Amino acid sequence: MENLTLAVMAHIVDGPGECRHASIGVSLSGKGRASAAPVFIDRVRAMTLRGDNIADDLVSILDDYVSREDVAKAY
Repeated sequence: MENLTLAVMAHIVDGPGECRHASIGVSLSGKGRASAAPVFIDRVRAMTLRGDNIADDLVSILDDYVSREDVAKAY
């Protein structure tokens, strides 16, 4: 997975556009806002994580991503 890129952005305005350039990108909502984090996988918005378990959910997404057969062949 040498070529895997992960972007974790902490700005809800610019973050989604910037994290689209990564293999997996997540844009956090920032302090004082509801917990919602759009997730991009291979440049496509895949889902929005919500709640108190965003970090754990992101780790699960990463695990699933690196175990995909098509991804393993590409790297």
